[in-house]
Amino acid sequence: MKITIVGAGVIGSNLAKDLSDQNHEVYVVEKIPEVANKANEKLDAKVLIGEGSDPEILKQAGIESADLVIAVTASDETNFVVCSLADAYGAKKKIARIRNLPLSQALDSFGYARFSIDEIINPEQVAAEQTVKIVKSPGSHEVADFGDGKILLRSFVIPEDSPLCHAKIEDLRSDDSPWPFLVIAIKRDNSVIIPKGDGVIQKSDRIYVLLPSASLGEFLAFVDPNARRPEKIVIYGATSIGEKIAQDLIGYVRDVLVLEENEEQAGSVAGKLNNVRVINGSPSEKEILKECGIEAVDVFISASDSDHSNLVSAVLAKKMGAKKTIIITQHPDYMSIMESLGIDIMINPRFLAVDQILRFVRGEGVNAVTKIVGCKAEALELVPEQGSPITKAPLKDIKFPKESIVGAVFRDDDVILADGNTCIHEGEGTIVFCHEDCITQLQKLFTRKKIL
Repeated sequence: MKITIVGAGVIGSNLAKDLSDQNHEVYVVEKIPEVANKANEKLDAKVLIGEGSDPEILKQAGIESADLVIAVTASDETNFVVCSLADAYGAKKKIARIRNLPLSQALDSFGYARFSIDEIINPEQVAAEQTVKIVKSPGSHEVADFGDGKILLRSFVIPEDSPLCHAKIEDLRSDDSPWPFLVIAIKRDNSVIIPKGDGVIQKSDRIYVLLPSASLGEFLAFVDPNARRPEKIVIYGATSIGEKIAQDLIGYVRDVLVLEENEEQAGSVAGKLNNVRVINGSPSEKEILKECGIEAVDVFISASDSDHSNLVSAVLAKKMGAKKTIIITQHPDYMSIMESLGIDIMINPRFLAVDQILRFVRGEGVNAVTKIVGCKAEALELVPEQGSPITKAPLKDIKFPKESIVGAVFRDDDVILADGNTCIHEGEGTIVFCHEDCITQLQKLFTRKKIL
C-alpha cells in the first residue's frame, strides 16, 4: 500500500515506522527541518520538508496515487486542507487528526464524506475514553470494545488469591457459567500464549478475556476478589483529557478531584464541572498531595501536557498511598520503566491512534484493530465474505494459523463466544486474536479475494 503521512511529530513518525516496517511504501511530509531530518534518520521512508498544505509538496509525496493519506499535524486546519487536496488529487482514503472537540462533533453530525474525509482521529479523546473504561473495570489493565460495546476485551494480572490462579483452560469453558467469558491469550514473561485446553493460568499472568458486556460486573468480582469500585479519584491536569475524564466519572465515582498547577486553567475547569473539587497546586509538592487526601485515593490519574510531570507525580502519589496510578504519556519508552517505578497503567494516545488507522491499512473486511501493548499481537474484528473459507465448516475443521484464535461472533443481536463447533456465516463480525505475523494468512480465511 502507498501511504502519505503529513506531520512527523510523535504520532506521524511512529505511524511511519510501524507502516514501513510492514513493507508499505511510506512518504512523510514535515514543515520543520529539524523534525524532518530526525525522522529521515530513523525511518525507512521518503521524508520531504515543506508545508503539508502545499500542493507541490504533496504531489512529490505521491498523493496523486496514494492508497491512504494520513494528516496528523498539530493544526486541525492544515489536516482539513490536506484531506481536501488529497481527495481532489484522487487519493483513495483520507484520515485527519482533529483535536478540536466541537469541530469533530460537527464533522460527526454532517458526515465526513461532505468534507472529503473518510475518518477522523482524536487520540486525546480516545485516551480519555480508555482511561474511563479502565476505571470502570476495576482490576483491568487494557481495554477494548467491539460491536458497539456488545463484546469487551479486558486484560487482568492474576493475583495469587484469584479463583483463576492455577485453573485449567478447559475447566473454564463451561456452558453452565452464569456470566460467560473466554480466555483468548496469556502474556507470560513477555511472551504471548494462545491457550490450549490443558494450559494452566499462573500467578502474575496477564490474561486477555473476551466477554459479553452483561458479564463484566460479575466477572470483575470473580477474577480479582480484592478489586473494588473506586470511591475517590484525583486527576492531575485540567487538560482536555483530564476534563473529559472528570466529566465522564461524575456519578460513577463519589469523590472526583482535579489538581491543576495553572491558576487560570484551574478556575476555568472549576466553572465547567459540577460536583468536582478543583485544587490549584503542584503534585510535586507533598503538602498539596496531602491536601488532596492522597492516602485515601483509589486511582491517581496523571493527564497533564508534560510527560515528565505525569511520571513524577504518579510515582510520588503511589509512594504517598494512592492505590493505583495511571499515566497518560506520548513517550513510548516509559513502558519499559513503569513497573519498576510502581506505575500500574500507561495509556499512550499514539498507540490508540495507530489502532484507529490500522483498520484502513489492513483492508476491507476489518472493522476494528486493537494492538496489544508490549507484544506483537492484535485483536481484530473481521467480517467474512460470502464463500470465504471460514464460512464453509465448523471452526474445529478449519486450519488456522498457529498463533491465532477465534474469540467471538456477532449473530443478529447476540454475541456468541466461539468454540470448535461454532459455524461462522457471511457478514457476521468475528473477533480474532493473533500474532501480527499471522494477519495476512488469517485474512485469507475471511475473503475470496487474494490478499498479497
